[in-house]
Amino acid sequence: MTKRFNSRRVGNTTIKTLEKQPIKFAAAICPLNLEEQKERFLKFGKLPKFVLKGSEDEIENLFNKARNQIRFDLFGEAEYILKTVKEKYGDGDNYLAAQFGDKITKEEATQILEQYLRDNNLDGAMSIVWCADLASSARMMWIGPHCKHNRPEARNYSFWIKNSTDNNFLREQGIRCLADHEIGTHFFRSFNDGLQPWYSDRKRFDLRGRNCLEELRAEEGLAAINTILNAKTRFLWGPSLLYYTACKAAEMTFKQLYDHLTIYVKSPEHRWRLCMRVKRGLLDPNDLGGYGKDQCYFEGAVEILRSLDMIDFNVMMSGKICVDEVQRCKRIARLDCLKLPAFMKNENRYKKHLKAIAHLNGLDLHHQKKNAPAAYIRRLKQGRRIGTDKRSLIGFNLIDPDDEFDYTSVGIHFFWLFMCWNFGHFVSVVSLN
Repeated sequence: MTKRFNSRRVGNTTIKTLEKQPIKFAAAICPLNLEEQKERFLKFGKLPKFVLKGSEDEIENLFNKARNQIRFDLFGEAEYILKTVKEKYGDGDNYLAAQFGDKITKEEATQILEQYLRDNNLDGAMSIVWCADLASSARMMWIGPHCKHNRPEARNYSFWIKNSTDNNFLREQGIRCLADHEIGTHFFRSFNDGLQPWYSDRKRFDLRGRNCLEELRAEEGLAAINTILNAKTRFLWGPSLLYYTACKAAEMTFKQLYDHLTIYVKSPEHRWRLCMRVKRGLLDPNDLGGYGKDQCYFEGAVEILRSLDMIDFNVMMSGKICVDEVQRCKRIARLDCLKLPAFMKNENRYKKHLKAIAHLNGLDLHHQKKNAPAAYIRRLKQGRRIGTDKRSLIGFNLIDPDDEFDYTSVGIHFFWLFMCWNFGHFVSVVSLN
């Protein structure tokens, strides 16, 4: 694929515009035919057939991880926020306008981001990349030596933003809120992590691995809170909608979910994106269930907002650590050299704002619990691969969803039977879909 982009410099910051995201930067579960399938569904009503970057085994692995399974513990809290916002603002588009302001152009957004970098003394710390086919609104990335080599200074950061009319953050205040999420949270925590003694050896300090469920909740939960910190209204509407969508995906097909979400979202493109993010990776988009990773935004935000008095946010920003690791890291974290976003420099004022956010979102109220739908539980027992209970085929029992699959008990005959079936079936699925 020929790479086509234009590039310019403002101060020490490079700003690029790409036609397409290079495949090497796409996640395994990223659809490579996103725009084509979006048109297929919205214009012609045909179910999407996603071609994912990762192999079938990679996607299977992702779905089996605890962090990507659908959870229902906070359904009551999420639904409460959605109903409250609907009662007050009506349609989700009305709320986005009230929260983030009027829509702006890419050029206007770029100027705001340039100023944001200067205000936080980050001119030249990263490049800004506009790209039309991202699966999310934005993402912060770095390339450089693996953490085990302990060379954090060699990392090169880039802030990627979706250059599309369906990016809800391309608004007057929305672009600043997006910067607070990606730069103010992800960049600063990542940069500070490189200053810490645990950077290259987390096991030595008994810290959980990067990208485990608890760390994702801490990372994305804090980012979700910071996203609305400077918004015009501070409901956790976006994260609660992602959580709610995943829960409903457990009992609905792609089309049913798309239609159901009109309760809270009128925009066809917004509903498409919500359904795509949760149903991507399923072999059949009409299947029950989906990819529950996006629930960590709401889960993490709720955990942090309900634990404010126990969190030292300077330590929380010192690196990639979980909420329950903050007290332990207090003794070993290097706090004298931290970089902090402008909005977190006064911790007392910051905590005061967070307490107001917790109250506004009803997190001090009791909410009814929801159990996983029975049909979804039955579907999980069959295994992700349609029509086949993979576990009975290869001879292991899945006792706990966090357990790894154990292939050691499989006889050589069943191993080759499975491999032949796996190759013949799944190569055709990937190539034809």
